Amino acid sequence: MATNPRKRQQKLERRAAKRKEKQHLSARGKSAGLPERMRAASRCPVLDAWIADVVWEEGLGWVVLSRQLPDNGIAVSVFLVDRYCLGVKNAMVKISDRLDYEKQFLRDWRKKFPAQDVSPAKARKFVEDAVAYAERLGLHPHADYDTAKLLFGDIDPTECKEEFEFGKDGKPFFVGGPHDSPARCKQIVATLRESCGPGGFHFLIPLVGDEEIMALGPDETEPDESLPGPDGREE
Repeated sequence: MATNPRKRQQKLERRAAKRKEKQHLSARGKSAGLPERMRAASRCPVLDAWIADVVWEEGLGWVVLSRQLPDNGIAVSVFLVDRYCLGVKNAMVKISDRLDYEKQFLRDWRKKFPAQDVSPAKARKFVEDAVAYAERLGLHPHADYDTAKLLFGDIDPTECKEEFEFGKDGKPFFVGGPHDSPARCKQIVATLRESCGPGGFHFLIPLVGDEEIMALGPDETEPDESLPGPDGREE
């Protein structure tokens, strides 16, 4: 039976239009900004939530939340939480395939940074409480925090009844890291001095041009040599 050329052409045009629309939607999805992608991911099931043990032991460590995407990808938000002072010191987001996620996060990271699985509510409450503590000191979270926090979605932090301790020995304690420039350290110390007053906080900062660490109280002018060794521990 002969095929009507006009109908055949119309059918081909409809198929071409569908392919074009599909390609357009795919391209739009790939080019969507991270905030939009993280908002979409926040409606997917939570896969993992954990807090590194070192957060409780040394005051600084990773909090990770991940969600399973429909295409078998994984959306991950990572927060470097400074429990002693800065709140969220660093943040990042990543959308990866399952193999990459399992290698990077489940094997490599959790081997290097032992962690405890926690409820999504606890992960969110801890991160947001750390940010609130730092904000009260006049210190703001990392620039990527606003994007990373989108993955929390509708997780209810009030479901976690645990209260967390911030600061060290009752006071903010700023530790300058290897990526904190002298100008950045100076700015943070000035902010703490303004918000906490003399004697209201402690800090450790690197000496410029030297590998040693020195500790200065906010109202001191010389290092307290009894406090730090080269690794930042008491001697």
